[in-house]
Amino acid sequence: PGDVRLVSLNWLMALAERGGVLPRRQDLPEEAFLSSAQLRRIEQSARLGFNSAGSGEAFERFIKEPSPSSFLGFIASFFGRKRNPDRLLPVISVSYCWLEAAHPDREGRQLQLLCRKLRGLYGGGGGGG
Repeated sequence: PGDVRLVSLNWLMALAERGGVLPRRQDLPEEAFLSSAQLRRIEQSARLGFNSAGSGEAFERFIKEPSPSSFLGFIASFFGRKRNPDRLLPVISVSYCWLEAAHPDREGRQLQLLCRKLRGLYGGGGGGG
């Protein structure tokens, strides 16, 4: 593989939730990276007319707590606009200064900050990748 590879947002979020630390790119496990098939699925989902993930979450809320408002939320989810109206791939480039010469983020502080910002942008979900 080349020097640039796409890291899965889902993998990053899970690492942060476990209290993990972000290793050097060379030390990331293979499952941290998006495959070309996963990238194609993400690209295809950007073309959908509705947010299927949002509809699924709304349906789960309705099943767990049936109420008029949860039902209306489920119906409204089919008409919600996606956050990607331009159908561009949601790719973010991240570059940061290592906190010490031996390790980029030994205590996981930069990973926590990054994931907090990404949750704000993507609502906590990884969009399939």
